Amino acid sequence: MTIREERTRLSASQWAEAEAAWSSGEFSLSQLEERFGVRRETLSRHFKKKKVIKGTDAVGKLVRESIRSDAEIRAKERSALIEERRGKYDRFAFNIAALLMREVTEGSKSSASGSAIGFAEREANIKALQRASITLSKCFEVSSKSLNMDKIEVEEDELPALMFGELTQSQVAELRKADEPTDLSEELDLDTENEENDGDE
Repeated sequence: MTIREERTRLSASQWAEAEAAWSSGEFSLSQLEERFGVRRETLSRHFKKKKVIKGTDAVGKLVRESIRSDAEIRAKERSALIEERRGKYDRFAFNIAALLMREVTEGSKSSASGSAIGFAEREANIKALQRASITLSKCFEVSSKSLNMDKIEVEEDELPALMFGELTQSQVAELRKADEPTDLSEELDLDTENEENDGDE
């Protein structure tokens, strides 16, 4: 009399677990046989039928991690490039504004001293600086679009919180003093001195 070996039947969830273990690449057929109580041949046939390949999940995980790390590297490089561009364009704009204000100030001084051609002499320089400013603005716009600068750091576009309250007499006096006209040439000289000092350091 022959003794028939009782076949172990796995539920759908057990088969799913076995498939996941096999695709992870961490288990051999022998280990799965021991774990689930199903013969290696049965497991092998099932995996072939379901097209579950050993280690595919591990490879997929490596690919996903590689893609993620590449994306992080590209994002960091893009962020650094954006900061560099912003800094450059900011310096260019500041320099053009300083040159423009210098021309206006010198023209004002000439007019004040009685020279009838004060602004006329500087008009060509002022127009050239205005054109440079417009060109710089267009270049920055193109650069912003190419780097999607408008899509980075949405927080920057948030509106500032407004605070309401009454001003004291001293605060009102400070505001009035700040509104008084100042000699622009002094400010320009001060800015140039600061830049020279920064350059010496």
